[in-house]
Amino acid sequence: MSEKRRLQIPQGTEAFFQEEAKRHRRYTTQLEELFQLWGYLPVKTPAFDFYDSYRPLIDSGMEGRIYRLIDRDGELLMLRSDITLFLAKQIATSLRAEDLPLRVFYSDTILRYQHREDISRNEFFQVGLELIGKPGIDGDAEALILLDKGLSAFGREDYRIHVGSRALVRRIFPENLMQAAAGALCEREFESLSALLLEAGYESDRRKRIVEFLSFIGPIEEFVELLRRMEAQASLPSEAYGECAYLCELIGLLSRLGMEKRFLVDLSESGMQGYYTGIAFQAYLAGADSAVASGGRYDGLLDHFGFSAPSVGFSILQRKIEAFLPDIAPNLRQPERVKGADFADAYRKAEELRRAGTPATI
Repeated sequence: MSEKRRLQIPQGTEAFFQEEAKRHRRYTTQLEELFQLWGYLPVKTPAFDFYDSYRPLIDSGMEGRIYRLIDRDGELLMLRSDITLFLAKQIATSLRAEDLPLRVFYSDTILRYQHREDISRNEFFQVGLELIGKPGIDGDAEALILLDKGLSAFGREDYRIHVGSRALVRRIFPENLMQAAAGALCEREFESLSALLLEAGYESDRRKRIVEFLSFIGPIEEFVELLRRMEAQASLPSEAYGECAYLCELIGLLSRLGMEKRFLVDLSESGMQGYYTGIAFQAYLAGADSAVASGGRYDGLLDHFGFSAPSVGFSILQRKIEAFLPDIAPNLRQPERVKGADFADAYRKAEELRRAGTPATI
């Protein structure tokens, strides 16, 4: 190994110290205290686990971003690239029906490969929560409100939370095209989406209307008006309108609570993870090149590990947000330097200062 490389850290990892670390801890503590006020308790997941436990849940897009390693017994392991996945296994293997609803939060790092030309890192610090055992609008609203409150704790108001629905996409596309359709939607590749609609058997004019519909981003009032036109033209499969009505009810509830400016309907939000089953959402901050938070409903995920419970959650990429915050020192108090006749004497003097709340070094 060259001298230059020996002194570097691997690409994509990060370290931060002193004032920056203090600032980071302060924001982490603010979020954790918020979640605890809502009745959430902390959890910790392992840094790696058996890869085969999660293989059926990992789609092709995520497959190439996972770091793997072999343990001493020859077992294939994966590093934690998705806290929700690791947490689902932990919860499902220990939870009882009488424990529901369960509210948990976490603050930890994940590692996943990003393309070299991507300015993002491979190591991400996430703060997030999971609400297990609360179905429907009450659970979804609680998760979205907490995401909003969590983001506002950073002191920035120029963020927006885009809410879509994986369930809606499932009503439009057959199962064999779902993964490709969700991927095209997330990337807003509407020509690819139109080709998938053709493969699904939709005729030309209807394909055009559905692509226009799925490209919608805007306030609830404009979405309701677009939905009326779609219904009048019978553009969507009949079962899709129920999912649209649910989105209207959910965003309408948030609007009545005074949050209408921060939530937008965005039908291209269909969930980055294949295990999403209902609403899917991401938060965007002015200046950031990509989402700073994401989440959704995943009612079938715990089933894979032997316990059935409706679930919804989100994660905030805290370090990504911190990069866009004012560089303000966290008001660190410099310790008093204490001298004495000997160590014991200095120790006693320093302890008096510490008991009074003053940092002290000997």
